[in-house]
Amino acid sequence: MENVPIYVKVDKYKELLEVLKTINNKLSTVDKTITKINELKAQEDMQIQAWNDNLTDIKSRVEKINQSFYE
Repeated sequence: MENVPIYVKVDKYKELLEVLKTINNKLSTVDKTITKINELKAQEDMQIQAWNDNLTDIKSRVEKINQSFYE
């Protein structure tokens, strides 16, 4: 595709700049939101893993108690 000049009225150009500024602001907000969601998800995953580890430990202890009663 050839590089051809684009002519835009000055008032439309200013309007376009404002629209681009708004879009960039919205993109920045979305980026920050996604970053925060990822941080929260990582914290949630760590908490779930801790619960899972505790559950595994409890199951192991209960199994040992069961074995000692049936020996």
